[in-house]
Amino acid sequence: MTAKIFSAPLIGAVAVLLSSIGNASANEGRVFEAEFFANFAPRTALEMIEQIPGFVIIEASTERGLSQGGINILLNGQTITGKGENPTVQLAQISATNVVKIELVEAVELNITGFEGLVANVITQSSELSGAWEWSPEWRPRNEANFGNGSISVSGSRGNWSYSAAFSSLMIRAGLFGPETLSTADGSVFEDRDESFVVKGEQPEFSGSLSWNGKAGRSLNAKASIDRLNVQRPQISKTTARSSRGVNSLNRSLQSQDQTNLRFDVDMMFPAFAGNLKLIGLVDRQDNDLASEVIAVTDLNDFLSNRLFEETTVSQEGIFRLEQTWTNPQGHSWQLAGEGAVNQLDLETRLSSFGTLSRNDLQFRLDSNDLIEETRGELTLAHSRNVTSKFDLQTSIGFEVSNIGTGETNRDFFRPKGFAALTYRPNDHWTWSARLAREVGQINFRDFAASVSLVEEVETVQNANLVPPQSWIASGRVERRFSDGHVLSIDASHERISNLIDRIPIGETGDGVGNIETASRTGLGALLILVGEPIGLAGTRLDLKGTWQWSSVEDPVDGFERDFSGLLKENIEADFRHDIASTDWSYGASVQRRSIAPLYRTNLVQFRNVPAGALTPGENSIFLERKNTFGLRVRLTLSEFLEQESQFSRIIFAGRRDVSAVDRIESRERDLDGPFLKLSLSRVF
Repeated sequence: MTAKIFSAPLIGAVAVLLSSIGNASANEGRVFEAEFFANFAPRTALEMIEQIPGFVIIEASTERGLSQGGINILLNGQTITGKGENPTVQLAQISATNVVKIELVEAVELNITGFEGLVANVITQSSELSGAWEWSPEWRPRNEANFGNGSISVSGSRGNWSYSAAFSSLMIRAGLFGPETLSTADGSVFEDRDESFVVKGEQPEFSGSLSWNGKAGRSLNAKASIDRLNVQRPQISKTTARSSRGVNSLNRSLQSQDQTNLRFDVDMMFPAFAGNLKLIGLVDRQDNDLASEVIAVTDLNDFLSNRLFEETTVSQEGIFRLEQTWTNPQGHSWQLAGEGAVNQLDLETRLSSFGTLSRNDLQFRLDSNDLIEETRGELTLAHSRNVTSKFDLQTSIGFEVSNIGTGETNRDFFRPKGFAALTYRPNDHWTWSARLAREVGQINFRDFAASVSLVEEVETVQNANLVPPQSWIASGRVERRFSDGHVLSIDASHERISNLIDRIPIGETGDGVGNIETASRTGLGALLILVGEPIGLAGTRLDLKGTWQWSSVEDPVDGFERDFSGLLKENIEADFRHDIASTDWSYGASVQRRSIAPLYRTNLVQFRNVPAGALTPGENSIFLERKNTFGLRVRLTLSEFLEQESQFSRIIFAGRRDVSAVDRIESRERDLDGPFLKLSLSRVF
């Protein structure tokens, strides 16, 4: 069905684009006044940015530390520092009524070293107090009604000071229901299971910011946030034996998570050393308690076994960054930056087992207390300049030194890093860019230590020798913005990776997260945005997006060439919206298709096909919206009405895949508890 939806727009796209080529003013398609967003009835600056054709928010959350540049959004010409969700949270606190316009600018035109590609500059006006609120109840067929989703934010300014604050409440409700079969290698089924898996939780969050802008480029920004996540994941599995190998039992499991996140970051800038000096600091702490319990009883309710796995982690991160920037009258800029970071994970695990264990008796050795620490320093020198009126160049060269320690293992690293990026703009319609970079990846500290999934009956062995990956990445992008609003963008990349992080065998029979010496990945992305006015469909907009990835790594068990474990190989999306002329009504639809590579472990191969929206509805949906109902924006959304199923299977071997026969095959199909109905009421004030 998805392919049919995509095919009709794509067939006519070439003709539409060829007929759209024409001359435009220098800023056409790059400056979006507040009136441009009126049809969308946005509440916040973040919602406005999300409606800009062809612009994608890029954050530095995947980088080590704060890195150069940060999020590709400016607020009144100033960078928004921070890591993870903090920058977007700040944008979500700015009322749409305070936004004058949003400008798209090529990064090299800003003389702000470290930014690449398109950057959105949000221009706001001062106000005493403004805000927005939203309430989004949701109903599901086999789950309790959810009335707790909502948010409220306020922002304002006085003199040189501006402030914002927000509270949001996310209620998590989801369910997967369906059968599972266990069979031998020849396909003979020996056990049936009827399973239900439910997710229930809540995540409230408070956040706020305070900013001061003085004369001569002086500024101060401070942001803080706290959120609490509490989730319960109960599962019931009734098993029925189909042969002597099968078991008649009732298994009840409960996975619970209680997590608290605290974050504070501050930055200040002032003139110094014939340029501008910026100081940035961030402190982040996460407390996380996990528990997983599985109880098995017979069909007569006689006790079989009880297993309990508990995990407590405290992770902390502290970063300090210094950036000294110089800019000359010709628009050439230099930046000398230094960064220091300390990361720490304190982990405790405990396993308790009572009674007879399952057929797959795991050899757990998990009563432990681990402390993983990393100290890191980085120094970079970056340069940005206009080579000609049409060519812009950015370069950066630097290195990082780090020390990673866990238990008795302590290692030092020296890693060069940097990039060179060239942008070519022959006119106001076309942008061509190319980039070559040497990057250092991040490690999830939890991967160093052992863990276990009692529900899936798999164990991850400790690996104290895990190291960060390094990559050479060559990438390019071409973008065409048409004078009548259409956008076409294509990007491609190729990555050569050293020390890829994937699943590897450890010891004789163990499996854990580790490094594979060499690997490669190639990516292709395409974006096509069609607006309806030029072709006689006023008020319509169609967004077609696709990303494809191909990867290659030598399997560390069998030695054959395969994809990275769990790689998102294909992701295709189509979003359609129609704002009916001379009315307050809009309607639209979204569809998505995904393809995920198998996950390889030492003794199993796992296949997964989870449709978009399995746990977060909305990707495959239709909506009806009225933008002004007694001052409210009202939207009804119906999701997952196509009776999609989550498909999961795995082939489990008696030992290592390369030397053992198949022990059993597990195949699971679960429906997504659809359709979901969501009502959204929102207003700005």
